[in-house]
Amino acid sequence: MGYLFKHLTVRLWTTLTFGSIVCLVALPPLAAVLGPDWMVVPGLILFILAFWLTGAGLAALGRRRMARLLEEATVWDRAGMHREARQAFARATDTVNSFLFSPFSRKVPAERLLAKMARFQLAQAAPEASCDATVDAYLRHFPRDREAAVKWLERILGGREPSPTSHEIASRIGAAHSEDTAIQRMLARFYLAEGRCDYAALQAYQYIVKFDKSPGDDLLGPMAELFLAQSRADFLALMVYLARVDGGDRDPRLLSAIAACQQVIPPGPENLPTLEKAEAVLADLDTSRRRRLAAEFMPRISDSGMEPSAKRASRRWKAVGNGLRNGMNGALRAFCAVGRGMRRLRAVFSTGPAKSMLKWSVMGIFVVGLGWMVVNTAVHLIADNQTEETVPQPVAAPVTDPFTLQVAAYLKEVDARRYADQLKGKDLDAYWTRASSGSKTWYQVRISHFPTKAEARSVGEDLKKRGWIGDYYVANYKRPDVP
Repeated sequence: MGYLFKHLTVRLWTTLTFGSIVCLVALPPLAAVLGPDWMVVPGLILFILAFWLTGAGLAALGRRRMARLLEEATVWDRAGMHREARQAFARATDTVNSFLFSPFSRKVPAERLLAKMARFQLAQAAPEASCDATVDAYLRHFPRDREAAVKWLERILGGREPSPTSHEIASRIGAAHSEDTAIQRMLARFYLAEGRCDYAALQAYQYIVKFDKSPGDDLLGPMAELFLAQSRADFLALMVYLARVDGGDRDPRLLSAIAACQQVIPPGPENLPTLEKAEAVLADLDTSRRRRLAAEFMPRISDSGMEPSAKRASRRWKAVGNGLRNGMNGALRAFCAVGRGMRRLRAVFSTGPAKSMLKWSVMGIFVVGLGWMVVNTAVHLIADNQTEETVPQPVAAPVTDPFTLQVAAYLKEVDARRYADQLKGKDLDAYWTRASSGSKTWYQVRISHFPTKAEARSVGEDLKKRGWIGDYYVANYKRPDVP
């Protein structure tokens, strides 16, 4: 905000200086014609015009300097003199943040500068780590720039360490280029390298499996390994497993995974051809053998479902809702009282001093009413919180609900924490646990616990319809690793 204060200071002093000079020259002739009593209006108009012209002039100077510096940076870049180009960009950045631009006139030059700097950084063979923030900021606001998105993905896949915002940028690029096969392939590689299996990653995997005519073993192989490690048994996983079998992969785990998918996926018009293909793969296995293979692949999963349970979130916000409702009712009564008082005072007082006293009285009543509303709301919330705190909580009550809902699994703990926090922000009882599979440790994100599998499946379907989660499955409840 420093540039705003500098801009206003320079603009106001310039307006006062030149506006005063113009008024001294232009107002005396007008006063002789219109009279001195009317000089306030043309004087105000002249000062407003001077303020606007000053802003337009400063912005024009800033744009001219910006164009010259950007052209200079381009010339240096073409000549291979990158240090000089960076210096020109630094001066252009100082110009954007100077007093020459107002918040309204600054937006277009700032976006133009950001685009130029991002493209310059993406073209460098060995970019500086401190400049990655420029590229990230540009793609976070303009993910539809395909050229910049491809360059950024190439750099990520080339070994650059992802920043804290890289996953958000990748999600935005995927949403902006949802039908671009090349970008979706690169995103799939990025997600597979990170071991991600959340909603954004599954969207990229699904596009590759459904619409890429030649996905290749470099994608299907790691994808199948990731799904096998997570014991995924859904329609997307089934298509990946079948593609690996068609490609000649003889991993015995694939048969167990296909058998598990065949049991848990309900047949429908869209998936019927795929299920028939799975049946052909398992044609040599009898029913009991298929069940044993499915049990080996997912021992803690059954083909039952579950039911939504939003009561916990409802109870959590009940106290807040009651407090806000009481506060709004109190505010309404206060405003009605203020309105009645104003009408009565208007009828009683008509002189100048009485009007002044009426104005200040109304302001005082309004402030008192607003304060009363805030205090009433705060007191009600505190009382509800104290009531909730007096309820005895068991230290380690045994969980009688044996089932839970698993919605994601990560190879990194920080990703599981982040996704669990996102779900908690939607008032879901989310947590994460550790699970070992071979030489890998998975961090599984789960939601709540339920007495029956039918209730669990119903909640999962409800959350999936809302778009809050991707795929899920019902698992045996395990206490979270963190409180």
